[in-house]
Amino acid sequence: MDTLLIERLLERDSIESRFQELFIVPEAVRVSDKGREIPNDTLTTTISRLRSELKSKENQIASLREVINVKNKDSEKLNDEIISLNIENNILQKKFEELEEEHNKLVKRWLDKVQKDVETLNADFR
Repeated sequence: MDTLLIERLLERDSIESRFQELFIVPEAVRVSDKGREIPNDTLTTTISRLRSELKSKENQIASLREVINVKNKDSEKLNDEIISLNIENNILQKKFEELEEEHNKLVKRWLDKVQKDVETLNADFR
């Protein structure tokens, strides 16, 4: 447990030190990899441009996270609605089957009654 905590603290310190590099004020003149000097204005404008780009990307990330949250909520609502419609469909299907069975019984009773009436009429004619 302690080693894990120490590892995470060291990792955090490493990340913070790299993050702080963005905010270090540049020296008056720096030397590039090729040995030529880069004026302070160029470095300052580059740093300010990169900072603004970083801020823009952070805003974009926040905006996209909001969109994802909204879409997740919409997805949950749709899933809930699908579940409720499935339940309603099952209930209506059972009701339909019951009514269909009742209808078939009524038709059978009516046909039996008509058959009986026809047999009675035929018996009277003979």
